Amino acid sequence: MTAADPLSAKAQLRKTLRRARMALPRAYRQQAARAIARHASRLLRRGKHLGAYIAAGSELDMAPLMAAARGRGAALYLPVIPQRGRRLWFARLGAANLWYTHPRYGIAEYAGPQLRAERLDVLFVPLLGIDADGYRMGQGGGFYDSTLAFRRRHPRYGKPLLVGVAYDCQRVARVPREPWDVRLDYLLTESGLHRFA
Repeated sequence: MTAADPLSAKAQLRKTLRRARMALPRAYRQQAARAIARHASRLLRRGKHLGAYIAAGSELDMAPLMAAARGRGAALYLPVIPQRGRRLWFARLGAANLWYTHPRYGIAEYAGPQLRAERLDVLFVPLLGIDADGYRMGQGGGFYDSTLAFRRRHPRYGKPLLVGVAYDCQRVARVPREPWDVRLDYLLTESGLHRFA
């Protein structure tokens, strides 16, 4: 592999961004989690169907945002990894304790009624890096690329509104792009809600 190899470039950028994210002090992370809940307030409306996720590792904590969304009467949905393929389902979060651990990936999932991303009004998307044009780089599993493929085929579909969630330190000039990448509509960070032109 050469330095110009896209896979090598992605691997190096992922490593750099993970380091930057992990270097953030705990107090800063907590403050950032509260800040994104405030900045996202206009998206958290009663009756809206919002897709979120449970933060893993050094990802920005979504708990304050999710609590604010539920407090405003929005319906929250969390990703469910399918047994086959990579197209995610989203399960409605309820009051019952229906949590379980995914047997292969070891992540928390919820056993509520499920729907596809196309039915959501807003989808908060995890990422490792994001560029100035709204293209994200994820962990490399391809789940969100597969889930949002319909947006490439039908760019004017309009739903859901795609909102990347990250710390400001995860912003880069340009991420390596692939033909299957889907552009996000907004980026939500500790400094605000940023719209892509």
